[in-house]
Amino acid sequence: MKPSMKFFNSVKQAKFLSVVLAAVIICSAIGAGAQEKKMDKQIAEVTFTANIHCNNCKKKCDANLGYIKGVKKFKVTVEDKTIWFQYDPSKVSEQQLANELAKLGYPATKVETAGNKETK
Repeated sequence: MKPSMKFFNSVKQAKFLSVVLAAVIICSAIGAGAQEKKMDKQIAEVTFTANIHCNNCKKKCDANLGYIKGVKKFKVTVEDKTIWFQYDPSKVSEQQLANELAKLGYPATKVETAGNKETK
């Protein structure tokens, strides 16, 4: 192989590597931005009491509550008659969650934590 061809191949490889490196850096920056955006979202929690008295009530709640926009997680406990929500307050409010429970036939009362007053 001629010396000029070796140089041509090494320049070609260097350009290829620089393009790949640039792509990796850009993808990393985009991923970091998305992660930062995710961390900015606020997540709130609330617990309600309602007349959840049997497993059929629990099944009804389980089948419907996950579809409420903004609800991240929820747990229905028959023994305590409570429904716990983890939610995005920019998409749904505590009052909207209580209204959704009422629509299912379970009027709910918020379980208060220290410093809050009871609401319906």
